[in-house]
Amino acid sequence: MFVDLDIENCSVLLCGEATRTERVALKFAQATEVLRFNRVEDMRAPGTPVGLVVLCVSDEREAQKWRAAVLSSGIGAPSIVDTEVPAESQGEVFLIGAGPGDPGLMTRHALEVLSQADVVLLDHLAPHQDLPRWAPHAEIIDVGKIPGKHRVPQREIDQLMVRYALQGKKVARLKGGDPYVFGRGAEELYVCEKEGIPVKVFSGVTSSISLPAMAGVPLTLRGVSHMFTVVSAHQKLTDSELDQLSGLLKDGGTVSILMGVKTLPHTIAGLLERGVRPDMPMVTVQDGFRAHQREYFSTVGTCLENYDQLKPPAVTTIGNVCAAVGENREELMGKAFETH
Repeated sequence: MFVDLDIENCSVLLCGEATRTERVALKFAQATEVLRFNRVEDMRAPGTPVGLVVLCVSDEREAQKWRAAVLSSGIGAPSIVDTEVPAESQGEVFLIGAGPGDPGLMTRHALEVLSQADVVLLDHLAPHQDLPRWAPHAEIIDVGKIPGKHRVPQREIDQLMVRYALQGKKVARLKGGDPYVFGRGAEELYVCEKEGIPVKVFSGVTSSISLPAMAGVPLTLRGVSHMFTVVSAHQKLTDSELDQLSGLLKDGGTVSILMGVKTLPHTIAGLLERGVRPDMPMVTVQDGFRAHQREYFSTVGTCLENYDQLKPPAVTTIGNVCAAVGENREELMGKAFETH
């Protein structure tokens, strides 16, 4: 809409909401000066002739206030244009759950939006072997975080998403598992929403379910367990949290623990203190769906015997359902078939 205006030796004034003026400013790199006014009271005349005033607002009342401010500012009578940000100039963010590590568990929707991406912000646990093929036109930026080593702090990741989207780019935030299961997806969506950036969320397969399933363990089983919970044990669980987990386990529920290797001794001690059976079965899957995958079958009472061998990332599952693998399998499955 501005291509016929000669602004090479003129100033451009962008008036209105901060996010809108920031986006529109990208279209006027050839102007001598681009000034952004986000408050009517800050309006002033620049030092060079004004070739264009762009009202970056979506409300007619706001547009009227800005027109009046322009006319009373002594700027003269430049071209005044109302604008919505053109759809083609708007960037957007895709929050993509990439699953637990196996590229085969990527969803069709995830692959479709990756193929459109201009930028991919890649998490540590997201599958990446075929990423150049999935996102052939994208700049790929590794922002992965591993325990104790955050290459790019979360705040900088947020800023990267916003910066690229405000440049009109399609940004794929590729995360391991599901973005809404301890993946900070809701926080990243909120950051983008505050900047007026459209976001689409694509759910992924969560490791809290898929890793025990791969080891042969269902989180629920008729006649055995009809409830489960997923826990982040990145920090030591509180007494209240341990009370709840122990109650769930004693009532036949299942607990799936993510990010819990470092705090596992504290978790196990707390469960035993609260009366969880030492012979309750459990399984830990380390490096799931990766070349060095390992599965540790044990019980609550014996799991720490090989603790020095356990390394993150790992998912630990505790509950009677873990007997679905092992010598008590027939007895366990018998309970499932007894219940109708």
